[in-house]
Amino acid sequence: MLYVRVSLMRPKPGFEREVAEMMDSLVTFYADQPGYLNGYKLRSADDGGLVGRVTVWKSGELADATAQSAHVLAQRSELQALIEADSHAEWSFEAAEASEALAERVRGA
Repeated sequence: MLYVRVSLMRPKPGFEREVAEMMDSLVTFYADQPGYLNGYKLRSADDGGLVGRVTVWKSGELADATAQSAHVLAQRSELQALIEADSHAEWSFEAAEASEALAERVRGA
């Protein structure tokens, strides 16, 4: 199973470009990290104003190792000053390939 992490946040007014540039920088950095498979930068298709990223990894352990690197921690610290308080949310998922049976992997099945 693959591991997917989704991160969304709302930039403070006037800081939309800086937050978008940070997403560019983070996804570019992730691309060179062990276990990284793919990623996308996200922007609300409506007027919601959210930006973020979705990344796909070989495992949660490899994603977590990158998330705890000095570079990512420093960028996330800078990011906090550019986004609205409590607007940063992250979700993690185990992902099945289209050919894999998800029902067999769901807990309790």
